[in-house]
Amino acid sequence: MTNSVAVIILNYKRPQNIGRIAAAAREALPDAPILIYDQGERDDFVRRDDVPWSEVWVQRARINGGSGARLMLASRLPFDFYIAIDDDTFLSPGQIRRLAELVQGEPDRAHGVAGQRLELHAGQISWRHHLERLEAAVSILNQVYAFSRRQAVAAMELSVRLGFPTWVEIGSLDDVMLSCGSAKPPLCHDLGEFGQCPTSSQEGVAQWVGEGFWDRRVACADQLLAIRAIAVFSPLTITTRPA
Repeated sequence: MTNSVAVIILNYKRPQNIGRIAAAAREALPDAPILIYDQGERDDFVRRDDVPWSEVWVQRARINGGSGARLMLASRLPFDFYIAIDDDTFLSPGQIRRLAELVQGEPDRAHGVAGQRLELHAGQISWRHHLERLEAAVSILNQVYAFSRRQAVAAMELSVRLGFPTWVEIGSLDDVMLSCGSAKPPLCHDLGEFGQCPTSSQEGVAQWVGEGFWDRRVACADQLLAIRAIAVFSPLTITTRPA
């Protein structure tokens, strides 16, 4: 029996990007359900004319569950695998299709195209950010996530171990929970260049430039290190490709 794959796209502050992401996902996975979970501040998202409405399911959130809403949905929906793409990231249909193949081929870990690593050198652990265009295990995936329903459930269970009273309380740490909830660290893949929205680093829109974002991330990583639930690597040597 073929494993089922679904796509989850969250709408929040970049409604202008949702149609493009949904169209690429539909071309990549013609039979996959595409769920758009609308957490936008405005209630007129469904009146946009740049979203392929006949190709998607849309649900309006009663409350804003943050980026973690996608894992909550994945844990409750009846599909085996999911592709979740941040609303500032543009993959080609071929890249989306390949991620679906990768997670089905190696379903006991999450897969993506960008991430971060914790690296141990000379007795000190440091962060390596903005890793992309490489084939390597990482500590935390960012931006794009191919994962199983079991991994979504494991992420939520991990948040309980760390003492979060509810899943909503994790805020923007859902990528950390997903990456660290399984025994194997996630894999970052080189699937070629991918696009980024100009707002991906815009203050007031991008979460990662907000106040306290990195402090919470580091504190969470420290908790995960204490229970040996986050992967730590030796320093990664990256060879520049010839022009």
